[in-house]
Amino acid sequence: HFGYRLFAGLPRYAKRIETMAAFEALTALYTKATSEETSDARSAAAAELASGVEAAGVASIMSMALPAKVMASLGEAKNVAAREGAVLVCHALHTKLGLHFEPYMLLVLPALIERFDDKVKTVANAVDACLSAFVQAVNPYAAATLLPFLFAGMGTISWKTKVGCLKLLGTLAHTAPTQIGQLLPEVVPKVTENMWDTKPEVKQAAKACLGECCTVIHNPDVQPIVPVLISANANPKENVSALDRLMGTTFVSQVDRPTLAIIVPVLGRGLRDRDVQTKRKCCVVVDNMCKLVCDAKDVEPFVDKLLPELKKVEEDVPIPEIRAYGAKAKATLVKAIKDGGGKVPPEYE
Repeated sequence: HFGYRLFAGLPRYAKRIETMAAFEALTALYTKATSEETSDARSAAAAELASGVEAAGVASIMSMALPAKVMASLGEAKNVAAREGAVLVCHALHTKLGLHFEPYMLLVLPALIERFDDKVKTVANAVDACLSAFVQAVNPYAAATLLPFLFAGMGTISWKTKVGCLKLLGTLAHTAPTQIGQLLPEVVPKVTENMWDTKPEVKQAAKACLGECCTVIHNPDVQPIVPVLISANANPKENVSALDRLMGTTFVSQVDRPTLAIIVPVLGRGLRDRDVQTKRKCCVVVDNMCKLVCDAKDVEPFVDKLLPELKKVEEDVPIPEIRAYGAKAKATLVKAIKDGGGKVPPEYE
């Protein structure tokens, strides 16, 4: 009986030894990938590690504490091999495991984004290659999860990190166009902030990024003037000419959330302008446009940007004709929200 129990336990014991051996082999490969002399040797070890993880199963990533190891290596300021090796390991694992590696990639993403600013060019280039490949292949439904990481990078002091994250966001607009379309109300203000950066490289990257993000706008009435609206977001002096183009636009197609995301900042700035004729133009555009909003969810993110300003025009402008334009535009916006099933704050009723 005792002998039977002993034999019954052997397979499990053998399995544990086998798992430990596999774990040690993977850990040894990680050490190799982060300590070899040349980039090529590190890359080869990273590829070998990725094959080993694939064979041992995805669970081995956590059993060998890989995310913690990667973050520790990325933080080794004086060890180029460790930093580059860690990036190469992430790239190799993503290439080999695809979607299965995405949850683990998110754990190390902030640490990888920081390395856009690495003093050593090879490390910064490895990060660029790794994250570009990741964002190009990412599950589109992860777009909302990725944005806070990219926004954090866009808000750092380092201009290289800003440029890196703006490029990734531009790529994400092509990987997840439907999702970025819905998230555009959050994206436009964040990218616009970087358009006013003192560093020319950041300005350029922000303008290119907003151009990529606006490829998700499919409204045929607005599409032709999207470049003008992007320019007006980058340069407030062009706001009035953008408003004139909007005044000349005949709205016949449904106005959706992505379309509003690029127009509302221009309207908001125009409504705050001291010139009453500029305010009038904005009221006319709001009135024309909101008649074609079919879903309250589309206009919801902009309610607090437009309603207070329209109320001020209605109540504070000394010219009765302009006040009437303000009242009409506000009424149309309120109606659009209600018709779409949305709620209007009581003070604007």
